[in-house]
Amino acid sequence: MPRSATWAFLLRWAFYMLFWIVLAGMDAKDMAAGAAASALASWASLKLLAPGELSLKPARALLLFLRFLGQSIAAGVAVARIALSPAMPLRPGLIGYRTSFAEGTRRQAFTTFASLLPGTLPSGGDGRGGLAVHCLDEAQPVAVQLAEEEERFREAFSREARS
Repeated sequence: MPRSATWAFLLRWAFYMLFWIVLAGMDAKDMAAGAAASALASWASLKLLAPGELSLKPARALLLFLRFLGQSIAAGVAVARIALSPAMPLRPGLIGYRTSFAEGTRRQAFTTFASLLPGTLPSGGDGRGGLAVHCLDEAQPVAVQLAEEEERFREAFSREARS
């Protein structure tokens, strides 16, 4: 295993082990299972996402997470308002969104992130190289919001920021 892969494995193992401890505690009988599960998860994660495929910029990632958290709370309030007031109009449908990410790991990671955004759900390709995105209200500027989130995602997780 190359040196960078070894460090990536150890870092991921430590993260998974910490997650295991949070979930299961630190009983001695559970630690061996946690160590084995963490090693298996680390090995699988290296096969699925090799070191260097996505690089994390911690400050940008934290800002992205905080923005996401705020949007989630606002969306929860909006959905509750809609549920309690059925007279609010919704126009669900599919829109096409042209992402600048090429097919591959970064695009898949962005699509996963976008699926967590309130009111949007990427549902595959649109047949023209873009994404088909299900939204709760087609009248909303969903494509504009996705473009803004894509730029924030690029700044937080890509090797290069767009100029």
